[in-house]
Amino acid sequence: MIKKMVTGNIPTKLMALVMAVTLWLYAINRHTGDLTEVVGLTVTVPEGITILEQETEEITIYLRGPQNVIDTVADMIKDRKIQARYVVQESPDVIEDEIKQTIFITGEHLDLPNAVKLVSVYPDKVDIVLGKLQKKKLKVSLQKKGEPAIGYGIANEFIFPGEVEVTGPLNALKEASFINTVLVDIGGITGEQNRTFPWRIVIDQKVSIKRGDKTVSVPVVCNEDVRVWLQIVEQQDTRLFEKIKIKIIGPAENPYAIKLQDEFSNVKVKGPKLLLDKLNVEDVVLYIDVTSLKPPGPYKQPVKLILPKNIELVDKLPEVHLDIRETMRSAEAK
Repeated sequence: MIKKMVTGNIPTKLMALVMAVTLWLYAINRHTGDLTEVVGLTVTVPEGITILEQETEEITIYLRGPQNVIDTVADMIKDRKIQARYVVQESPDVIEDEIKQTIFITGEHLDLPNAVKLVSVYPDKVDIVLGKLQKKKLKVSLQKKGEPAIGYGIANEFIFPGEVEVTGPLNALKEASFINTVLVDIGGITGEQNRTFPWRIVIDQKVSIKRGDKTVSVPVVCNEDVRVWLQIVEQQDTRLFEKIKIKIIGPAENPYAIKLQDEFSNVKVKGPKLLLDKLNVEDVVLYIDVTSLKPPGPYKQPVKLILPKNIELVDKLPEVHLDIRETMRSAEAK
């Protein structure tokens, strides 16, 4: 009996199922929904043309349709699966430099389900400026960020190749003479790091040009990259030491009295800044050698100098006048 209940009267049961599904579809579709959303506007141009200006990259659309379809469209917009797309048909041959156009946005530019109606779009027209593309060789300018380690500087920089081929708007490339690299971090590098960077330096995909009293960036395309070598050197500096006492060098038991007319002298030296910053007065030794001198004076002797390694004298040292006389002890010894 159970089998008869299940298998019996199949045509009638199928009809009932169809009617139930139809009623369910009618119930969920009889409610109309509205939707207002912002979507992106993508404008595509033929090869050889670029977009110089686009009034807006977003538009607001007002849609109406069955509520269940509207809900699906809302999710698709959120996932950026529905956007406005406009294809420019202009030929590069008709553009000498640049041309302004107004494009009109309609339902055919939106990939909407058939059950959804586009009620309105704002703005429904968008101004664009098209420019003709050209190729040009531009000089490469290295852009750096940061500073070398304290006491170090950049003596030379070499870029290879020095020029790269760039594709961009004709009106922009006519004015451009160089293109920048992306920023290269040189923070903290020292003389031990003189090197060709092991990575390739990428070219920035824009050029800067003057527009009246403003500088604007114009997108371009460059498929080349460059290698960079920086010569890092120790920074050189000078330092003045004032009133350094002049020492007298002579026999261990010098029997004579020696008097200098000037006992102090200034000394100007040069060398790596890091070394100069650490240099003390005690590291700078001035002296005169009186080993071969005998009374009576006076004498005129050159001042000599002892400096640490890699430190050099800048200005010539003076000669000093001195008197040398016998002491009572030396006279008695005779």
